[in-house]
Amino acid sequence: MSEESLVKDPAELYNAIEQLLAAPYGMQGATVITTGADVHSVHGYCLVAIEDGTQLDVSNCVVNWTEDLSASASGVLTTDIVLPVGVPFYGDFKQVTILAGKAILYRK
Repeated sequence: MSEESLVKDPAELYNAIEQLLAAPYGMQGATVITTGADVHSVHGYCLVAIEDGTQLDVSNCVVNWTEDLSASASGVLTTDIVLPVGVPFYGDFKQVTILAGKAILYRK
């Protein structure tokens, strides 16, 4: 009886999503977030877009980011963010919603 290796060769990975899930910063587990009105209340530390045009709905996100106070009187994020594919955005995510696209949120 042969055992399946826990470590895959790059040729065994099926697509870009699986490659991102296999990245070293994703070893704790991850949640794939898709477009919709759903609010994802997963505690995470890294958000990565896996589809072009992924847009973060900052009005429905809880993260420890603030905008430049000279640009916003409140210091609270107000501008939705288009996330470049594959670029990690680090923060203390407690709630995430996206308006378009798909993203992976790596859990703590």
